[in-house]
Amino acid sequence: MGNGGIYLSKLYRLCEWITRLAYVNLLWITFSLFGAILFGFSPATVAMFTLMRKWVQGETDIPVFKTFWTTYKTEFLKSNLLGGALLLIGLVLFIDLRFFQSGTTTFSLVFSYIAIFLFFLFLITLLFAYPVFVHYNLSILQIIKNAFFLSISNPLSLFLMIIGITTIYVVMMYIPGLIPFFGGSLLSYVLMWSALQSFRKLEKDLMDDRKSNVESDPIS
Repeated sequence: MGNGGIYLSKLYRLCEWITRLAYVNLLWITFSLFGAILFGFSPATVAMFTLMRKWVQGETDIPVFKTFWTTYKTEFLKSNLLGGALLLIGLVLFIDLRFFQSGTTTFSLVFSYIAIFLFFLFLITLLFAYPVFVHYNLSILQIIKNAFFLSISNPLSLFLMIIGITTIYVVMMYIPGLIPFFGGSLLSYVLMWSALQSFRKLEKDLMDDRKSNVESDPIS
Protein backbone atom coordinates (compact mmCIF):
# COMPACT_ATOMS: atom_id res chain seq x y z
CA MET A 1 0.00 0.00 0.00
CA GLY A 2 1.46 3.36 -1.04
CA ASN A 3 1.53 6.56 0.98
CA GLY A 4 -1.74 7.66 -0.62
CA GLY A 5 -3.43 4.47 0.48
CA ILE A 6 -2.12 4.83 4.03
CA TYR A 7 -3.37 8.41 4.24
CA LEU A 8 -6.78 7.40 2.88
CA SER A 9 -6.98 4.57 5.42
CA LYS A 10 -6.15 6.95 8.27
CA LEU A 11 -8.66 9.49 6.97
CA TYR A 12 -11.33 6.79 6.79
CA ARG A 13 -10.59 5.74 10.39
CA LEU A 14 -10.75 9.36 11.54
CA CYS A 15 -14.09 9.91 9.81
CA GLU A 16 -15.38 6.66 11.30
CA TRP A 17 -14.48 7.80 14.83
CA ILE A 18 -15.98 11.25 14.27
CA THR A 19 -19.21 9.61 13.12
CA ARG A 20 -19.26 7.23 16.09
CA LEU A 21 -18.71 9.98 18.64
CA ALA A 22 -21.36 12.20 17.04
CA TYR A 23 -23.86 9.32 16.92
CA VAL A 24 -23.32 8.41 20.59
CA ASN A 25 -23.60 12.05 21.62
CA LEU A 26 -26.95 12.34 19.84
CA LEU A 27 -28.11 9.11 21.53
CA TRP A 28 -27.02 10.53 24.90
CA ILE A 29 -28.99 13.75 24.36
CA THR A 30 -32.05 11.91 22.98
CA PHE A 31 -32.26 9.37 25.80
CA SER A 32 -31.59 12.02 28.44
CA LEU A 33 -34.62 13.90 27.08
CA PHE A 34 -36.52 10.61 26.82
CA GLY A 35 -36.27 10.30 30.60
CA ALA A 36 -37.27 13.95 31.07
CA ILE A 37 -33.59 14.72 31.82
CA LEU A 38 -34.04 14.19 35.58
CA PHE A 39 -34.49 10.41 35.17
CA GLY A 40 -32.85 10.03 31.77
CA PHE A 41 -29.50 11.76 32.21
CA SER A 42 -27.84 9.21 34.49
CA PRO A 43 -28.82 6.02 32.61
CA ALA A 44 -27.94 7.69 29.30
CA THR A 45 -24.57 8.68 30.75
CA VAL A 46 -23.94 5.13 31.99
CA ALA A 47 -24.85 3.78 28.53
CA MET A 48 -22.45 6.25 26.91
CA PHE A 49 -19.60 5.36 29.29
CA THR A 50 -20.27 1.66 28.67
CA LEU A 51 -19.68 2.18 24.97
CA MET A 52 -16.57 4.28 25.60
CA ARG A 53 -15.14 1.60 27.89
CA LYS A 54 -15.58 -1.05 25.21
CA TRP A 55 -14.04 1.18 22.55
CA VAL A 56 -11.04 2.08 24.69
CA GLN A 57 -10.50 -1.63 25.34
CA GLY A 58 -10.52 -2.33 21.61
CA GLU A 59 -14.09 -3.62 21.17
CA THR A 60 -14.94 -1.32 18.26
CA ASP A 61 -17.23 -3.66 16.32
CA ILE A 62 -20.06 -3.81 18.88
CA PRO A 63 -23.57 -2.70 17.80
CA VAL A 64 -23.80 0.88 19.07
CA PHE A 65 -27.56 1.37 19.39
CA LYS A 66 -28.23 -2.11 20.79
CA THR A 67 -25.50 -1.75 23.41
CA PHE A 68 -26.67 1.74 24.35
CA TRP A 69 -30.35 0.79 24.60
CA THR A 70 -29.72 -2.46 26.50
CA THR A 71 -27.50 -0.68 29.04
CA TYR A 72 -29.98 2.18 29.38
CA LYS A 73 -32.80 -0.24 30.27
CA THR A 74 -30.76 -2.59 32.45
CA GLU A 75 -29.06 0.12 34.51
CA PHE A 76 -31.97 2.57 34.63
CA LEU A 77 -32.75 2.17 38.32
CA LYS A 78 -29.22 1.74 39.65
CA SER A 79 -27.82 4.61 37.57
CA ASN A 80 -30.59 6.91 38.81
CA LEU A 81 -29.76 5.94 42.39
CA LEU A 82 -26.15 6.93 41.73
CA GLY A 83 -27.19 10.15 40.01
CA GLY A 84 -29.57 11.00 42.86
CA ALA A 85 -26.90 10.32 45.49
CA LEU A 86 -24.33 12.47 43.67
CA LEU A 87 -26.87 15.25 43.15
CA LEU A 88 -27.80 15.23 46.84
CA ILE A 89 -24.18 15.30 47.99
CA GLY A 90 -23.36 18.08 45.55
CA LEU A 91 -26.35 20.18 46.63
CA VAL A 92 -25.54 19.81 50.33
CA LEU A 93 -21.91 20.80 49.77
CA PHE A 94 -22.88 23.73 47.53
CA ILE A 95 -25.45 25.04 50.04
CA ASP A 96 -22.88 24.74 52.84
CA LEU A 97 -20.34 26.59 50.72
CA ARG A 98 -22.72 29.44 49.92
CA PHE A 99 -23.82 29.64 53.54
CA PHE A 100 -20.31 30.01 54.93
CA GLN A 101 -19.27 32.40 52.14
CA SER A 102 -22.15 34.71 53.11
CA GLY A 103 -20.76 35.08 56.63
CA THR A 104 -18.30 37.76 57.73
CA THR A 105 -16.79 36.16 60.82
CA THR A 106 -13.48 34.31 61.09
CA PHE A 107 -15.47 31.16 61.79
CA SER A 108 -17.33 31.54 58.48
CA LEU A 109 -14.11 32.24 56.61
CA VAL A 110 -12.39 29.13 57.95
CA PHE A 111 -15.36 26.89 57.22
CA SER A 112 -15.81 28.39 53.76
CA TYR A 113 -12.27 27.19 52.90
CA ILE A 114 -13.10 23.77 54.31
CA ALA A 115 -16.31 23.73 52.24
CA ILE A 116 -14.35 24.68 49.09
CA PHE A 117 -11.92 21.84 49.74
CA LEU A 118 -14.74 19.34 50.27
CA PHE A 119 -16.51 20.55 47.13
CA PHE A 120 -13.26 20.10 45.18
CA LEU A 121 -13.00 16.51 46.49
CA PHE A 122 -16.58 15.93 45.38
CA LEU A 123 -15.86 17.23 41.88
CA ILE A 124 -12.84 14.98 41.35
CA THR A 125 -14.80 12.03 42.77
CA LEU A 126 -17.51 12.82 40.22
CA LEU A 127 -14.97 12.41 37.40
CA PHE A 128 -14.36 8.80 38.41
CA ALA A 129 -17.90 7.86 39.48
CA TYR A 130 -19.35 6.78 36.12
CA PRO A 131 -16.14 5.05 34.92
CA VAL A 132 -16.16 3.05 38.19
CA PHE A 133 -19.87 2.28 37.70
CA VAL A 134 -19.39 0.71 34.26
CA HIS A 135 -16.09 -1.05 35.05
CA TYR A 136 -16.92 -2.71 38.37
CA ASN A 137 -20.03 -4.38 39.73
CA LEU A 138 -20.39 -2.45 43.00
CA SER A 139 -23.09 -0.99 45.20
CA ILE A 140 -23.82 2.74 45.03
CA LEU A 141 -21.92 3.41 48.27
CA GLN A 142 -18.94 1.36 47.05
CA ILE A 143 -18.94 3.20 43.72
CA ILE A 144 -18.73 6.59 45.43
CA LYS A 145 -16.14 5.37 47.95
CA ASN A 146 -13.92 3.78 45.29
CA ALA A 147 -14.29 6.77 42.97
CA PHE A 148 -13.12 9.00 45.83
CA PHE A 149 -10.08 6.87 46.68
CA LEU A 150 -9.11 6.47 43.03
CA SER A 151 -9.36 10.23 42.48
CA ILE A 152 -6.95 11.04 45.33
CA SER A 153 -4.56 8.13 44.78
CA ASN A 154 -4.03 8.53 41.02
CA PRO A 155 -2.81 12.07 40.39
CA LEU A 156 -1.64 11.21 36.86
CA SER A 157 -5.08 9.99 35.76
CA LEU A 158 -6.68 12.99 37.45
CA PHE A 159 -4.22 15.32 35.71
CA LEU A 160 -5.02 13.73 32.32
CA MET A 161 -8.72 14.18 32.99
CA ILE A 162 -8.31 17.86 33.88
CA ILE A 163 -6.14 18.50 30.81
CA GLY A 164 -8.70 16.72 28.61
CA ILE A 165 -11.64 18.61 30.11
CA THR A 166 -9.84 21.94 29.73
CA THR A 167 -8.90 21.24 26.11
CA ILE A 168 -12.42 20.16 25.18
CA TYR A 169 -13.90 23.19 26.96
CA VAL A 170 -11.63 25.61 25.07
CA VAL A 171 -12.40 23.98 21.71
CA MET A 172 -16.16 23.97 22.38
CA MET A 173 -16.10 27.62 23.44
CA TYR A 174 -14.39 28.59 20.19
CA ILE A 175 -16.61 26.29 18.09
CA PRO A 176 -19.91 25.99 20.02
CA GLY A 177 -21.55 24.26 17.07
CA LEU A 178 -19.59 21.11 18.04
CA ILE A 179 -21.32 20.81 21.45
CA PRO A 180 -24.47 18.96 20.26
CA PHE A 181 -22.29 16.45 18.39
CA PHE A 182 -19.27 15.91 20.63
CA GLY A 183 -19.86 17.69 23.96
CA GLY A 184 -20.68 14.56 25.96
CA SER A 185 -19.17 11.70 23.95
CA LEU A 186 -15.71 13.24 23.58
CA LEU A 187 -15.61 14.15 27.27
CA SER A 188 -16.71 10.66 28.33
CA TYR A 189 -14.08 9.07 26.09
CA VAL A 190 -11.33 11.14 27.70
CA LEU A 191 -12.59 10.41 31.22
CA MET A 192 -12.98 6.68 30.52
CA TRP A 193 -9.55 6.39 28.90
CA SER A 194 -7.90 8.21 31.80
CA ALA A 195 -9.80 6.21 34.44
CA LEU A 196 -8.84 2.91 32.80
CA GLN A 197 -5.18 3.78 33.31
CA SER A 198 -5.80 3.95 37.06
CA PHE A 199 -7.94 0.77 37.00
CA ARG A 200 -5.16 -1.16 35.26
CA LYS A 201 -2.58 0.15 37.71
CA LEU A 202 -4.79 -0.84 40.65
CA GLU A 203 -5.41 -4.32 39.24
CA LYS A 204 -1.69 -4.79 38.54
CA ASP A 205 -0.80 -3.72 42.08
CA LEU A 206 -3.35 -6.17 43.49
CA MET A 207 -1.93 -9.00 41.38
CA ASP A 208 1.62 -8.14 42.47
CA ASP A 209 0.51 -8.15 46.12
CA ARG A 210 -1.10 -11.57 45.70
CA LYS A 211 2.05 -12.96 44.08
CA SER A 212 4.17 -11.54 46.89
CA ASN A 213 1.90 -13.11 49.52
CA VAL A 214 2.02 -16.51 47.78
CA GLU A 215 5.83 -16.39 47.49
CA SER A 216 6.28 -15.32 51.12
CA ASP A 217 3.87 -18.00 52.41
CA PRO A 218 3.91 -20.91 49.91
CA ILE A 219 2.39 -23.42 52.33
CA SER A 220 -0.92 -21.51 52.56
